[in-house]
Amino acid sequence: MKILKYLLLLLVGLFLIFLALGFLMPTVQYGHEITVDKSAKEAWAVHQDPTKLGQWIRGFKSIELISGEEGAVGSKYKVVVDPGEGQPEFIMTETIASKKEMDHITLKFDSDMMVFDQTTTFAEVAGKTTITTDSKVKGNGMMMRSMFALMTLLSDSFHEQEIKNVEALKKVIMENTTEY
Repeated sequence: MKILKYLLLLLVGLFLIFLALGFLMPTVQYGHEITVDKSAKEAWAVHQDPTKLGQWIRGFKSIELISGEEGAVGSKYKVVVDPGEGQPEFIMTETIASKKEMDHITLKFDSDMMVFDQTTTFAEVAGKTTITTDSKVKGNGMMMRSMFALMTLLSDSFHEQEIKNVEALKKVIMENTTEY
């Protein structure tokens, strides 16, 4: 009986530590930077081309305008992502929060699980363009915040996925043959 009592106390303690992680780290922030040997105009065009999204965003399935004017600040889109085999599709609402062509775009994604903000900036110097992402994820509810904090502490999976996506964007930009 004593062992059961200690085991229960251990489980309660671990659960409280788990919840504390979400309280102490409610937002996960990460980003990545690449430089491409292309103009900001071309890099921007490739980044904004909806036909190329699936080539650099892991699991991207579709994007559909649901309100506003295509590409305008305030417009909203339904974005569908397939996270992987055996997992259900993930649906988010994307809102363009801020945009200045060939300079930056800030997107806000809302879903049942989280709120995700991402700013991508473009800076051209001597014909090369540096693209930088700054992303912030906040889980909806303490359990999701705690889970995201634990994921970050154990594997930094959000940052790792950002690196893969942005490096894939670099490849798509460098191999681009579309005239914009």
